[in-house]
Amino acid sequence: MISLGLHFGSHDASAAVVIDGRLAAMMEQERFDHRKHSSAFPKEAMDACLNLVGARLTDVDVVAYANDVELTNTHKRAFIKRAYDGAFVPPLRAQADVERTLRAHVGDRVRLFHVDHHMAHAASAFLPSPFEESAIFSVDGMGNWVSTSLCLGRGAGIAVLKRIAHPHSLGLMYGAFTQYLGFQAACDEGKTMGLAPYGKPRFLDDLRGICRYRNGELELDLDYFTFHRDTLMDEQGHPRVWYSPRVVERFGPPRVPESEIDERAADMACSVQALLEERCFELLRDLHAATGSPNVCLAGGVALNCSMNGQIRAHTPFANVFVLPAANDAGLSIGAALLASADAGVPVRREPLEHAYYGTEHGTAEIEAALRTLPETVSVRRPAKLEEEVADLLADHAIVGWYQGRMEFGPRALGHRSILANPTRADAKDIVNAKVKFREAFRPFAPVVVEEEAQRYFEYGGRQPFMLTVDMVRPECRTVIPAVTHVDGTARVQTVAPTQNPELHALLLAVKRRNGVPVLLNTSFNIRGDTIVRTPDDAVRCFLETGMNALAIGPFLLCK
Repeated sequence: MISLGLHFGSHDASAAVVIDGRLAAMMEQERFDHRKHSSAFPKEAMDACLNLVGARLTDVDVVAYANDVELTNTHKRAFIKRAYDGAFVPPLRAQADVERTLRAHVGDRVRLFHVDHHMAHAASAFLPSPFEESAIFSVDGMGNWVSTSLCLGRGAGIAVLKRIAHPHSLGLMYGAFTQYLGFQAACDEGKTMGLAPYGKPRFLDDLRGICRYRNGELELDLDYFTFHRDTLMDEQGHPRVWYSPRVVERFGPPRVPESEIDERAADMACSVQALLEERCFELLRDLHAATGSPNVCLAGGVALNCSMNGQIRAHTPFANVFVLPAANDAGLSIGAALLASADAGVPVRREPLEHAYYGTEHGTAEIEAALRTLPETVSVRRPAKLEEEVADLLADHAIVGWYQGRMEFGPRALGHRSILANPTRADAKDIVNAKVKFREAFRPFAPVVVEEEAQRYFEYGGRQPFMLTVDMVRPECRTVIPAVTHVDGTARVQTVAPTQNPELHALLLAVKRRNGVPVLLNTSFNIRGDTIVRTPDDAVRCFLETGMNALAIGPFLLCK
């Protein structure tokens, strides 16, 4: 049985294919249309997923869409119109066109299956997890008028224990203050997280009064926000201003975008991050009390906050944490496809997700075609031992593009569409920023390390294959890998096992043979403002337009 999961109409559109209860393909639309967080119907992603598994639309048994179109019924429309003065009626009317849009793209024959937003999040986190039983924490801005969902997963079933309704939303609160800090809501929350360690939480007491958690209920002081009075996005799809003048009255003028980061901005970022962590940990402790499980699975956009994720073990009773690589709305297509398969009576294969490499792979012929128009200043070779030659370059502090195998899904580059550098030089971070990434200096870069030696460098040192939790760098190692050690001594770690990514694992060991350190700086293969590269043409173009020194693409090594 083939189940096709789709998400579109809001940020992070995607497609996923599940065959006989097992995930077979997943891709995000932004990789095709080069619009970050694309909301377009994922036709190219859908076609690529089907092509990857050798199927056509006529072979699909069910198309699952991760939203509840029943929100457009008369009673719910009337309620929302009363509660929000009609502000949300136009989006609901557009939502009513979902089935028409789906039919236009997938035809009339196939069965459609609509899945609640947070149930799709919960399924995407729990069903691919390594746990037979687990608490599930789904937290984001909003989906189907719910901001947070607490569930229990057991076997292939998921039970909802508690929901928190919009507009009382940790995700939207964090996004509003991300805007106040001069960044873009629903896009740049990671910048707020990255800036936080540079500040002090001097605004935390004031913020606690704006976002309260009492007697199991989360409540925002809505006088400080606007997202309950208007649509989140304007007609061009850009976020409206989510914070009200009360924020400015209380905390001063907002930071002007692209202006210098001052102490007040860093302190506000630190305070907002601390507030998010406090409220999430309170919710998680209540979730543990309700489930008794030692395990928790996280989903929703807030689950991309790796600083919060990395402290769950220390601040809650949960011992084991799993976060899907596409914890954001891109993962909805996975959850929807898995639930549709189960609804049709096909058991979901409870196989732990070992990697995120479910996208397209481009063969040698396609790579060779992309290399035909290279300038004479670029040399091309096909080394007998690619990893050894790349290790030589990295040991000599070159910046190397790494384009291998099937594309990963999710917002993090996990070693198939990556830019790599040697982290043993303190200025490597600044060099990568200046020559390739062109992004804010306060944002950290992540380390990738062989799994078997992670504990040598990091306090927790457990298996972390998806780069979604921070770990403390051991004090004695902070001068060994300074380029991937953040200002607070943390790092957003990715571990690599030989069974998961044999090429990258071999490269890390080759680097160790040269400098004694099986760790590399790993950042996504793109420049600021663009999406992660998908095709060989994308990779070559990015290589030529930036200060990368070399590109390992398939079996070929390009050097400037």
